[in-house]
Parts: sequence; structure tokens; C-alpha cells
Amino acid sequence: MKKIVLLSFFILSLLLTGCWNARELNELGLTLVIGLDLVDDKVLVTAEVVNPIYSQQSSTTTGQGSYVKYVQGVGNNIYEAYRDITLKFDRRLSIVHNRVFILGEDFAKKGLVSQIDELYRDVEQRETAYLLVAKGGKAYEVMGINSGLEELPSNYITKIVENFKYNPKTVDTNLVQYIKQYYKMGHHSIIGTIEKKEKKVIDQTVEKTGTQDYELSVIGSAIFNEDVLVGYLNGNDTKSVNFVMNKIRGGIITFPTPTAQVEGSSTPPPPVEGEMPNKQKDQNLSSVIVIKNNTKNDVEMVDGNIKLKTKIELRGSLGEVVGNIDVAEKENIIKLEEACSKAIEDGIKRAFKKAQKEYGIDIFGYGLVFHRKYPEEWKRIKKDWDEIFSQADFEIEVNTDIIRTGLINTPINKIKGK
Repeated sequence: MKKIVLLSFFILSLLLTGCWNARELNELGLTLVIGLDLVDDKVLVTAEVVNPIYSQQSSTTTGQGSYVKYVQGVGNNIYEAYRDITLKFDRRLSIVHNRVFILGEDFAKKGLVSQIDELYRDVEQRETAYLLVAKGGKAYEVMGINSGLEELPSNYITKIVENFKYNPKTVDTNLVQYIKQYYKMGHHSIIGTIEKKEKKVIDQTVEKTGTQDYELSVIGSAIFNEDVLVGYLNGNDTKSVNFVMNKIRGGIITFPTPTAQVEGSSTPPPPVEGEMPNKQKDQNLSSVIVIKNNTKNDVEMVDGNIKLKTKIELRGSLGEVVGNIDVAEKENIIKLEEACSKAIEDGIKRAFKKAQKEYGIDIFGYGLVFHRKYPEEWKRIKKDWDEIFSQADFEIEVNTDIIRTGLINTPINKIKGK
């Protein structure tokens, strides 16, 4: 009997306390994407707001204009800008479902931590909301664009960020990850970038309206020194950083097809500069689809000299083979594996050189490895780690294992006798 009474009190307490802070949906404007810019040294907040009481049927009959609204507010900080919106908009903003923060370039260059501190403190804000930098422009300039199949522009942005698992030429840094990286000495943050691109005209028969159609691109990443934006990485350099940080979940590796060892011929080297692939004249390219990747980083200290080491084990399947090579032969598979490994190594060396010499900061996290391995020595050098990183030797080893070759062993151009 006592157990029944206790259980009854427990259930009753849940029923009585569950709605103490409830708010009616028709009083709220749910934000899904928030843009943060600096305008005349003031914070400009742009919010994509969805009306929660509109049904799917009403949105299709009245159009997207009644389903999504864009509102703006200005203030000395983000919260002041939020309050400014209340004087212009008939709903109280709720950020409990906010998925993405887009940071204008000027906003990101001023320093993030002091400005987004209030976001991290807000009990409503999702810690998993993605952070993106509007490369070369303002956050509000990329909002409202939707060239996908999703009904809401916010869903379109979220989906292309989450495609990171298929193409690691970007990063999916969220709010809590950024804050954690900021407070860890020995590792500077990178955040995904977003840009507005003009779409190429496909249907030439469509009457020109004088307006340009746009799409969004999230290729590349933004580099932060502490909390200040200092530069950018292109898509392939970003992919190389993801390799070192063991964040590769998929994607493809493209490289020059190795040639048969006939009359002293050898595998043409990939280009040293620029993005892969930069197809040279008469150069055939092959690709490997990543199935699984495992990266281990290490730091060695010998006679006061520091060496940074990375070893990558990659398993993949052949995605495309173009050239005079028969993949039924084991020795040719080995050549393809070596060519794939070299392409990854060269890409990582380029990204490492850019971080080490151009920016002089550790965006890979080798400082964290050093801290774990040499905790006492770390106490002495941690304030000078970036300078030490910029002078350290680097060693990279990549081993590729091709475990699948597809349905055919001979390239199609060879089957046709080319």
C-alpha cells in the first residue's frame, strides 16, 4: 500500500510541474537559423523564423512567404539585438530549435568568445547548433537561399553541412565543440565556411527575368587564432586537416593513374601546388572511395628537438580507373594503393605547410598529443607551443588497402582498345 501511495505522489508531481513554464505556440516565433554581423560596430542579428501553427497544407496554399519570415535587430550585443526585434516583430523569439549560426566575416574577425558567451549560457540554445562563417561577406547575404528540395532554407543549410560525412572538404563544428577547442591549449579551431554562388543556367529556353539564381556552397574552412578569424583553407586542405584529426568518414581520393613499368616509364607525380585534381595534359586520373580511415598522431622529443608524426591506415574500394592498367594483377593494385597514399601524403604536407608557415598555429591538435605524452614538459612550453609548432619537423606515413575493385578488372578505355 505504501508503494502505491508513493507512486501516486510521484506521478502527480510530474503532472503538476511539467507545464510551469509553458508558452503557447501562437505566441512564439521559432528560429532555425541566426545570422550574426557587425554593422557600424553594432551587432546585427538576422533570424529565420518559422510560424509553428502553419500546417503543411496552409504553407502550400499561401506560399513560403507566410511560412518563413526574416527579422532583424541591432544592439551592443546579441541579447540587445534580440530585444530590438521584439519592437519590430509580433512574436517572442524562441531559439530552442535553432540549428545553425552563420557568422559574418567582420563579426568573426572581432573575436567570438566575448560575443557568443551569452549563446552558450542560454538554457534554450542547442549546444549542437552548427557554426559557419560567411566567407567574404555578411551572414544575412547567404540567408534565405534555398536551391534544394527542402521546404525551409534552414533545412537546406543543415543538410548540406551534414553531407560532411560524404565529402570531408568542410567541417561540421558545432557550438560546444568550438568552446571546448577554444579552452584547450595546443589546438586552434577551424569552422566551416558558407558562400553564395551563382547558379549556371541549365534551361536556356526559360525567359530571362533579370534576376540571378543562387545556391550555397560549404566547401572549405575558416581558421581561428584563439577566437579571431585569421584566414581560410580551401576544400582539399580542409580534407587533409580532417585526415590528420581522424574525422574522415567517407569521400573519395583522386590521384594520377600509375602506368605500367615499361621502358623506364614511371608514375607521374601529382602537382605540388593547388588543389587535387589539377589534371595535366594527357594525364589519367583514378579514384578510391574511402570505406574506413584510422589516424594516429604522435610527438617525439629527442635532444630538445620535436618531431610531429602522423600515421594513416586507409581502407577503400576503387571508384574509377582511367588508364592502361589491369587491376586483376596484384602488382597493379599495389601501384594504385601507393599512388593513393602519395596523393594523401602530398595533400597533408601542403596543408601542414600552410598552417605552419603561413599562419603559425596548430590547427591539427598536436599540442594535445604533446600534453598527454609529456605533461611536465608541457607546463614549461605551453605558452610557446605555436612558435614551437611552426619550427617542428613533420613526418607522415599513409598506407592504403584497396579491398574492392568493382565489377570489372580492365578500364573501359582499354577494353575499347584505346
